[in-house]
Amino acid sequence: MKCCCVSLITILLFVSCDFFSSSKKNKDQMIDTVIDFSKVDISPSFSVCKNLMDEAKTNCFRKEIQQRITKELQLYNFVSNELIDEVVLIDLQISSKGKFELKDISLSNNIKEYLPKLDSVIKQSIKKLPKITPGFKRGIPVSTQYQLPIRIQIKEEVN
Repeated sequence: MKCCCVSLITILLFVSCDFFSSSKKNKDQMIDTVIDFSKVDISPSFSVCKNLMDEAKTNCFRKEIQQRITKELQLYNFVSNELIDEVVLIDLQISSKGKFELKDISLSNNIKEYLPKLDSVIKQSIKKLPKITPGFKRGIPVSTQYQLPIRIQIKEEVN
């Protein structure tokens, strides 16, 4: 009987030690699979930027979007009695399908007062942006957010 109890305690001791070691492996596996979703592995890109790498691709993307929106804004003849030299912040989301969505436009009170149609022109120019290649995280397309600064300058006309 004593032999049976000692054998049972020994078996339980080995089984319980094995149980704790497998639990530790699971924790290590969980730590290994934590993903930083604040950064993407591959940035979104326009077709002209797709063959570039890392920082060059990101810079190309920013330059391309800035140029496209600026080009659209220049089509409108904004007139103001006041001189304006301010930065407007545009918050954009690029979906995992590569479509642009306007999240917010930060306009100063001066711009709202002197250029009341600017926000609708910006919204229209965002709608005209083409579908692009989305950002990727671990090979999966993900949505990304960007804040785009646009400088608005209205100067005195020289006659």
